[in-house]
Amino acid sequence: MGFTALRAGGPVMVPLLLLSIVVLAIGVERLRYWQRWGLSSTRQERLLTDSLAAIPAGASRQQRQSLELAQLELGMAQGEPVLEAATLIGPLLGLIGTVSGLMRVLAALGPDLTLPSGASVVGYSQVLVSTWLGLVVALIAAVLLRTNQGLRQWQRSRLELACLRAEAEAP
Repeated sequence: MGFTALRAGGPVMVPLLLLSIVVLAIGVERLRYWQRWGLSSTRQERLLTDSLAAIPAGASRQQRQSLELAQLELGMAQGEPVLEAATLIGPLLGLIGTVSGLMRVLAALGPDLTLPSGASVVGYSQVLVSTWLGLVVALIAAVLLRTNQGLRQWQRSRLELACLRAEAEAP
C-alpha cells in the first residue's frame, strides 16, 4: 500500500492513521506492562499480602484489601476504553472513506457511468483502502482488548486467591 493508495482513501485516512498509531502505542505499553508484571511469578501476590499483613485483622483490613485490588486492577485495565472505542471507530471511519471515495468515482464516471477513455478500473479499487485499514485497526484493537481483559481477569483471580490464602493463614 503506497502513498497513492493512502491518498485515494481521502481525508478520513488522517484520523485512521492516527487511530492506528494510538492502538499500536497502547499495544506496546500493555506488552511492557505485562512483562514488568511478571505473569508467571508470584511477586505481585507477595507484595499484596505483605502490605496487607501489616494491617490488623478486621473491617479496615477488608477495606484495604479491596482498595489494593482496585488500584492494581486500574493499572491492569489502562487503555481498554480506547481500544474498545477503536474497535467501533476504525470500521466506521473506513466506511466513511470508502463512501466518499465511491462518490468521487461515480462523479468521475459521469452521468452515463462509463470510464473515461484510457482509464482503468484498477485505480478505482483503491477507494476501498480506507475500509481495509479501518478493519485492520479494529481487528488489532479487539485482539489487544480481549488479551488484556483476559490477563486482567486471570491476575485478579490470582490476587484474590492470594488474599484469601493470607487471611486463612493469619493468626
